[in-house]
Amino acid sequence: MGAAIRHFTATGPDGQVFTVNIERDFRYDPYRDFLVCAHCDWSPSLLTTRKIIDMAGEHLATAHGADRGLAQQENESFRKARWVMLPLCAVLVIGLLAYYAQS
Repeated sequence: MGAAIRHFTATGPDGQVFTVNIERDFRYDPYRDFLVCAHCDWSPSLLTTRKIIDMAGEHLATAHGADRGLAQQENESFRKARWVMLPLCAVLVIGLLAYYAQS
């Protein structure tokens, strides 16, 4: 569907780790996020008022028996992009303010 931006993981009774990803489709404006299980074809409609973390945790617990150690983490590439783009945007804004202050 799209790029995985966040992962929810939980451990099953036999020690196997199960993952549900939040995937973002950048073709839409505004961007659309989807929940997708990495182990089965589960992908619910997000036209609901339930929180994404509740839906991911409930799916991992009921469908895969993974009810221990629910954790979430952000995708590494999105975290790195934010740390690069924030300083670049700040330098650009300061540069534009300095340019317009002189003219």
